[in-house]
This record gives sequence, C-alpha cells and structure tokens, in this order.
Amino acid sequence: MLKLLTQEDVKENWEQYKVILEQAFTSSEGTYIMAGEGSEDIYKVIYNKLTNPFSHDMDLWSEGERDYLVLTQIQVSDITEKQTLLLFSATRTEEVDKDTLIERYYEAYQTISKFAREKNCEGMYCYSDLDY
Repeated sequence: MLKLLTQEDVKENWEQYKVILEQAFTSSEGTYIMAGEGSEDIYKVIYNKLTNPFSHDMDLWSEGERDYLVLTQIQVSDITEKQTLLLFSATRTEEVDKDTLIERYYEAYQTISKFAREKNCEGMYCYSDLDY
C-alpha cells in the first residue's frame, strides 16, 4: 500500500531517495522533459520542499518495502486558482510480476486520488513510462 512519507523519514533517508529520483528523472524521455538536465539544484529544491514544515505542496510516497517511490506536487493555477495534483515522478525500485503491477497500480491510484480530493484538487496530471 502506498504511504505518505514523513518529513523525518525524508530527512533520514534522503540520500537513498535522491538516488532513486535521479534514476527516475533520467531514465525516460517524459521525466527528462519534466526535470530538465537533472542538475543538483533540482534535488535541493525537492528536498527543501519535502522538509519545509510551513509548506505542504510536495510529498513523497513509498509502497511497501520501498518498491515504488512517488513524488507528487500540488499546483495552483494563477488564472483559475484551482488546485491540481501533479504526479511528478513515479518509479519502481525493483522488478515485480504482472499481477503485482496491476494490484499496486490500482491501490496507488485509489490512495493518490483520495489524497487529491482531501486537498481540494480539481484533477490530477500524471505521466509515466512505466508499463502498468
């Protein structure tokens, strides 16, 4: 089951999460477009957003024994002021069988959708090269 990671967990395990995010941002064309060159600055920004106690617009999620790592960001439109949830990065940290893929995708979708509704988001934007 996909779970929201705490700020303490992010601080304690950042080096591990950062490596996984770096792999996700450079492993596919779509995430490369989102993350650009993947410079060190982007990871500093992500870390600061995830650990800032006064800002809750970016969250990191993990599934089970960290089989999946998902980065989400709540965005507010400058024009309509409506909120959307951007699934910024999602990556598997190890290979799993097809049935497990389907089950985890369904569970993750339910969890992230519920979170988006609780945060008053009007919709979600997601991109992934993963073979769900």
